[in-house]
Amino acid sequence: MRAIKIDVVKKQVYEIEISKGLNPIYEAIGCDIFCCPVTCDNQDTIYADDEAVLKEDVEGCFSFPDFYYPIVGNALILGTDDMGESVDAKSSVEELQQKIIWGNKQVAERWRENVMG
Repeated sequence: MRAIKIDVVKKQVYEIEISKGLNPIYEAIGCDIFCCPVTCDNQDTIYADDEAVLKEDVEGCFSFPDFYYPIVGNALILGTDDMGESVDAKSSVEELQQKIIWGNKQVAERWRENVMG
């Protein structure tokens, strides 16, 4: 499947190919548990590390103009079909690069502190 990776360490957005299933998603993000905090209007879904704010070694975060909070850690974007199955991402790397707002390690740590209380 065509997926789009959001890499907070490199501050890059790029296409990757992944196989169907959960394990390729875990591997691409670099996590043990993921969540899907955002589904876009075109049915693309953002997969993110569900435990990122619990980790003390966060490397960065990202957001988009209409987000209420940053997403900490790397993320993956895949499309979603009418049955809820993952399919090729519809978004383009170029449109995501134009919208993304990068947060460095300090921003991610401040968000972590805010969430953890």
